[in-house]
Amino acid sequence: MMTVRIVQVGLGRWGMDWAETVVPRVSNVEAVAWVEPKPAVLETVRSRLGVRPGQCFSTLDAALSNVAADAVLITANVEVHASLIEFALESGKHVLVEKPFVSTVAQAENLVDLADHHHLILMVSQNFRFFPAAITAARLVKEQALGPLDAVHIEFRRFANYTPADESYGHYALRQPLLEALSIHHFDLMRMVLGQEPRQVYCTTWQPTGSLFREPPAASATVIFDRGTVVTYRANWLSCGVDTPYGGEWHLDCANGEITWSCRGDRDLTLDGDQVSIRKRGQAAVPVDLPEMASFGRRESLATFARAVETGAVTPYVSLGRDNIASLALMQAAIESAHRRRVISVNAASSPPYS
Repeated sequence: MMTVRIVQVGLGRWGMDWAETVVPRVSNVEAVAWVEPKPAVLETVRSRLGVRPGQCFSTLDAALSNVAADAVLITANVEVHASLIEFALESGKHVLVEKPFVSTVAQAENLVDLADHHHLILMVSQNFRFFPAAITAARLVKEQALGPLDAVHIEFRRFANYTPADESYGHYALRQPLLEALSIHHFDLMRMVLGQEPRQVYCTTWQPTGSLFREPPAASATVIFDRGTVVTYRANWLSCGVDTPYGGEWHLDCANGEITWSCRGDRDLTLDGDQVSIRKRGQAAVPVDLPEMASFGRRESLATFARAVETGAVTPYVSLGRDNIASLALMQAAIESAHRRRVISVNAASSPPYS
């Protein structure tokens, strides 16, 4: 098995989590350099990861000029994704980028065309796809285990308003802390599990009482898919209800019963949030056995990317850049709908208001 040499760009809180808990656990990957523009953060990287100064750089250009690498892992803020992806591809490197892919569909289309031109892998790490419950739910829908799918209801509930506003907590300052930072996972899972593409969305967002978030952390949306399935979606970072797993709680209404499932618990290094059950009409719910997976979540996302770099082949549920455009378009349309307060056609979504 080939070991894919990667340069990781972006070592903030989440990027450091990648560097410490994900990359070292993927056997077919070797981190050879780290890139972070903030000197203090780069010094923290050196001490916490125990790497040589010659492996740490302030720019991607410097890293690729001094270190032999096959690919770039981008865990930086979304605002710089497009420029980093473009530079990596023009440098002949495969790219795995954290979600959301980029900020606009137009940027995404240009980048996937560039990847195709250079015959390189460009993959978005939609890591919720790599959990056994999500894969099982998609299989049950595809097989019509309870007949055709009619409607879906999804709930996400968490309370993330507990840190005082005068302390350093970057979540409060995020643009679109729900729809862009988290709901992109749920929008992407809708497409994967339903096996359909979104056509229209109506979304409203709001600021719950006492919110410390700069932009709305709560939303409700209705999404209509191309084969008629209607999805109702509610998500809230200030919910006082019982926490759901980060993948949300899903209820899939089929012709002959209901499929319920959830995935991605408090950490994506465990399967404590994964469960699937089916309930035939008039009967009790029955748990569904989940497939055993040697790795899952971000680790499997990275391992799958490395295998694609090695072989050029991709497995089911991989979110290549071109496929991920549809998930990005749904996210963008939901933001636009909330801004304009009207139904938006997903394939005609304009740039979001913050662009």
